[in-house]
Amino acid sequence: MARNAHKDDTLKIRVDRPTFELMETARNYLHLDKSKFIRESIREKAEAVIAEHGRTRFTAEDWEGFFAAFDEPAKPTERMVNAVRKYRDIVGGS
Repeated sequence: MARNAHKDDTLKIRVDRPTFELMETARNYLHLDKSKFIRESIREKAEAVIAEHGRTRFTAEDWEGFFAAFDEPAKPTERMVNAVRKYRDIVGGS
């Protein structure tokens, strides 16, 4: 996902003094220049947010329903039975 920066990709921000000092302390611990520290921080935060929103969350009721479907699966519909027949005709299975 790495790509070359373009002039139009410039980001100018203003931060309050406490935030700036916090950033300076942290980046000095890591021996990074401001730009690299900000880029890495933004990337880490963005990846975390995207990962969090990509997760599927289930309630206790959802889990119970999910596992109950394994214990007592629904009977196949006529459409499902026909689909299996058609599939077996195509692939030559029994």
